[in-house]
Amino acid sequence: MFKLLIAEDVKIVRETLVNAINWQALGIVLLGAVENGEEVLDWLDHEEPDLLLTDIGMPKMNGLELIEAVKSRKPDIRCIILSGLNEFEHARQAIKLQVLDYVLKPIDPEAIEKVLVNAVEVLSKEREERHALTIAEQAVKEKLPNLTEALPHVEWTGSLKKKKLVEQAMQVVKEGYTRKELTLSDVAAAVGLSDKYLNLLFKEVTGVTINHAIIRLRMEEAARLLKDPTIKIYEICDRIGYTDQDHFRESFKKQYGLTPTEYRNKFL
Repeated sequence: MFKLLIAEDVKIVRETLVNAINWQALGIVLLGAVENGEEVLDWLDHEEPDLLLTDIGMPKMNGLELIEAVKSRKPDIRCIILSGLNEFEHARQAIKLQVLDYVLKPIDPEAIEKVLVNAVEVLSKEREERHALTIAEQAVKEKLPNLTEALPHVEWTGSLKKKKLVEQAMQVVKEGYTRKELTLSDVAAAVGLSDKYLNLLFKEVTGVTINHAIIRLRMEEAARLLKDPTIKIYEICDRIGYTDQDHFRESFKKQYGLTPTEYRNKFL
């Protein structure tokens, strides 16, 4: 079963989606239906859906902005757009954000079911591939524990090698994301790859670029620190590697839909 969250600001549409589709028959657990992007981001703090079905035209944060924010925090979540805005620009942006599918209003339960059947097939295939990769990794650890050291990189090919390289790069990012001077070149040098190849490989495996990963970690740390009212915002800015408070404010709002001050006020 795969978990789905719906974001739709129109109550009657939201209720139709909830009640007109046999979710269980599709292999889906419906976590809930919320009315705006902020509620979706709040939901991610306690439970992560596999799928997000979102409207485009919502207040506070439109569907495309929401997808970008969700992807920056949880790149594995697959998104489907539901909208009455049949415009090329929205479709083009959706493709750029790696949206799984695009459904037009008015609501047609049968059309949505077809899209969701396809989504479940895609997710099932991805889950099987991850499971196979886990088994392969375990076999490597048990039978050939020194494989990565014994073979040069050019001989160790395939998805396992890619995942290991990305894991190494992510570890470098996690250890150094608060450094103001951390760049793609630093991470690439640490894992022995060119900037361009590492960025392409990292995005292929995670769905985001190295720079997006750095920003995401910085914003998540900022969100954690903002819950402590004794830490001033300019101190948080410095702690997470930003020299420009305006740049920090823009990056934070892009990810969470709120300025740092507005986010902090939620917890006061």
